[in-house]
Amino acid sequence: MGKNNSLHDQNLKARVSRLTTGNLQVDDIAKIYIGKRNSSYGRTSFRELADFIAHPDLRVRGPVTDRIRDMRITFRPLVDRAIKNEGAHLNDVIARCESNFRMADDEQISRISGGRKRQQVQRVLSSAVQKMKNGELEKLSDDEQDLAIAFGDRVIWNPALRAQEVFDDFKYVLLKNHLLEMEEAHKLDQARSLVVLHAITVMHGAAFDLGDGMTGELQAGFQNPDGCLEVTALLSLEGYSKGVSMKVGLFWTDLQGVEFVDPSLMKHPGPWNFGIELKDSLIVPIGDVIPNEDTPEGTAVIRVK
Repeated sequence: MGKNNSLHDQNLKARVSRLTTGNLQVDDIAKIYIGKRNSSYGRTSFRELADFIAHPDLRVRGPVTDRIRDMRITFRPLVDRAIKNEGAHLNDVIARCESNFRMADDEQISRISGGRKRQQVQRVLSSAVQKMKNGELEKLSDDEQDLAIAFGDRVIWNPALRAQEVFDDFKYVLLKNHLLEMEEAHKLDQARSLVVLHAITVMHGAAFDLGDGMTGELQAGFQNPDGCLEVTALLSLEGYSKGVSMKVGLFWTDLQGVEFVDPSLMKHPGPWNFGIELKDSLIVPIGDVIPNEDTPEGTAVIRVK
């Protein structure tokens, strides 16, 4: 029996058909992610969310945990400068060059480098980083030095996932696996909000472990100036005279919280420290709504939006 005629794929096709005809069921989305977890055709967000579904308790690798690690590397020198009044050490500059480059999108790289492409910048920056690691600062060319400073002494940040990327990847995987035909693809647009909301609930509550003592949990909410739903992580930085916490955004959406949450959450924008689920395309709490505790006095909180 051919792959596309298997009972498994027929089941998934039936679920896709429901989504394209307006019968929006979140379980269909979850089953599609799991069903094509190993056939994601390189679409990072699809595989990442499928992995969240398969391993909801702890994340130790993947784009989200990589982004958490990069954010900490990028922002720690700023905290050192602000609280300790210390300049960055060479190892910090090297690590920041690498993390900033990984996080930068093509437009940011072009703007910083004077219009060059990612591959061009990567070649020069990699050479600069290697020379700095070898202690050969005197061998840096002017171009290498300029790019090392550009990427080592600035804040570059992007969330690990964005709403449109998540939906575009979801649609792409359906098309590549012949679960959705191109002429029917536009009908899937009516399921966009549900696909994004599903991603939020899948990520919410997942724990992460960077393997170096940094652990935490992902929390959804809409406590930001735009009032948009997002998933964030609260990182605690050690080695300072007072507590330092950094709230970083990992999944950014364009969905207004007031339009997609249960009335019981209107006065509790998050980040939520209780379970949530989807009912009738709204995020609702599981059990009691637990208000957030106040930040301990003397703690510096950095919000990265």
